[in-house]
Amino acid sequence: MGWIADFFRLAWGFLYWNTRKTAYRAHLTGGRCPCQHPSDSGRAWETACSAVGSWNNPARFRRLCPLLQRTEGGAWRCSVDRADVRPFWGRAAVFYGSATALLYLLAALAAFLFLRSVGYGVTYPGVLWPPAWKKHSAVRSEFFLEKFRAASGAGDTQSALMALSTAYGLDPRNYAAGRQLAGLWQVNQPGLSDQIYQRLLHDHPDQAEITAQTWFRALLARGDFAGVETLAAARITADPASSPAWVNALLFANARTGNAAVCAELARNPALPSSARFLLALHNDLKTAAPGEIRPRLIAAAAAAPDAASFYHVCRQLIARGLAQDAFTWIDRRSRLLGPRDLIPLRLDALAAAGWRTTLRTEVEGLLMAAPSPSLIELLSAHLIRHPDDDIRNAVFTRLERDPPPDTPASYSAYLSLFCAAGVARDKPRMHWTAAHIKATLHEDFRSLDIIGEALLDNNRHRRVENFLPALQPLPLEVSYALLDHYAPAP
Repeated sequence: MGWIADFFRLAWGFLYWNTRKTAYRAHLTGGRCPCQHPSDSGRAWETACSAVGSWNNPARFRRLCPLLQRTEGGAWRCSVDRADVRPFWGRAAVFYGSATALLYLLAALAAFLFLRSVGYGVTYPGVLWPPAWKKHSAVRSEFFLEKFRAASGAGDTQSALMALSTAYGLDPRNYAAGRQLAGLWQVNQPGLSDQIYQRLLHDHPDQAEITAQTWFRALLARGDFAGVETLAAARITADPASSPAWVNALLFANARTGNAAVCAELARNPALPSSARFLLALHNDLKTAAPGEIRPRLIAAAAAAPDAASFYHVCRQLIARGLAQDAFTWIDRRSRLLGPRDLIPLRLDALAAAGWRTTLRTEVEGLLMAAPSPSLIELLSAHLIRHPDDDIRNAVFTRLERDPPPDTPASYSAYLSLFCAAGVARDKPRMHWTAAHIKATLHEDFRSLDIIGEALLDNNRHRRVENFLPALQPLPLEVSYALLDHYAPAP
């Protein structure tokens, strides 16, 4: 055990004896040599070293001071004169540096083994190298993401949410985790969901448009029209190129909030594209127009609409204000301006609003000749929500019951849309039929779907549709707009 005691004497001696020798060389000790025996001559090879008196093996002291040498007779003597005694700070630096490096390597190894035993996917170089420590938050985040996936797979929603929240808190740069967390919070914690979406917009400007669209759908499903209005106005200003869809969202929400200042202020922005200025001016004009001025103003707008989005909105206004025949006339005149996803619902709604039921049925049957695509089913469902009609609904469902879309994720939104259309019409058998396909697509028991179905069947037109819209996602925007128009029409 003597070497252990000598090791600790060495560790302390590097500092102690080098400090005393430094003071001796600087003449701070009155000329007295700190380590040579004071009763000896002080000459080389004649003077003993008093520093090794307590060491078990004087040879070990030579690591600290190589001036100690062994004579031919076996005695240990200082190899220099008293005046030449000096410190060896370089040896001290090597010793302390090596000891520090060894302790650091061992500590890093212990930390690595501990983190790996917990489950963190770290590497030993990553633990060892301090500049790599900034990546540890991402590694820990991935660990909690794995816990989130495991909890989700086990159906433990609460644990999954906590794990995902921790993962995003550790690594806010993880856009996918933040967006998923915001989506999961939107039902139970809408305030937290909005905060996360706001942070995603700020931290990930390259993903701003897709973030805003996802947030918009969440706000719309909750019936937060003030939130939709604020977000849409911000996006129109931030990205004028994508303004048509955002202008439509803004006007839809503004019709329910009645906040005239938002549209008036936005219309003064010189950076807005012409279509946005056109629609905002029309919106503001219609608010103050006398009843007799509305039809001429809308007909003039239908003729002057600069693009498809503007023309689509004008036609919607004509239909909503009881001018369906005028709308149909202008739809025929400028049909080349519209794509199928805009043209089909406008024609169907205009025909239904005008009361041309025979022509409407013929047009619907023509659309159903070929196997209906999911997008066509969504458009037909939105139409049936806006204009419930037993004959049209029976025609659509009879065709789909004969050749139903496959129970795959591609058909999920279409089946949700059909479920809502059947619910608005209180068609219980068709609701059960679509509910069965929805559950088959999800491969799970969608219990809240049955509760929503019962709520729809009670025919309460004053029901708050936003109470169940968040659970019916992803619904197409056309269907969400139609449901809100049906259950929460603008004043």
